[in-house]
Amino acid sequence: MTKFIVNFEVKDWDHWKKSFDAHDGPRVKAGIKVAYVGHELENEKKVHVVMDAESPETLKKFMDENKDAINNSGHIQETTNVAVCTD
Repeated sequence: MTKFIVNFEVKDWDHWKKSFDAHDGPRVKAGIKVAYVGHELENEKKVHVVMDAESPETLKKFMDENKDAINNSGHIQETTNVAVCTD
């Protein structure tokens, strides 16, 4: 499995988190496992997520297929940083 450390900004943490949690089914179906999700103590609009997926292509395909849900969650796409790591 490939590890992904993702951080980005959101418009509103509570709205984003509810949207993220509600979208668990499609993530599981895509084979993506979430190890951690939270925000910085001093800035609840700065989110960090750690995930496992089969490959970078798996995560990219998921994000492409779910871009409307991601946008509607308040995720500010242009702030997204992804570190692709090994086990």
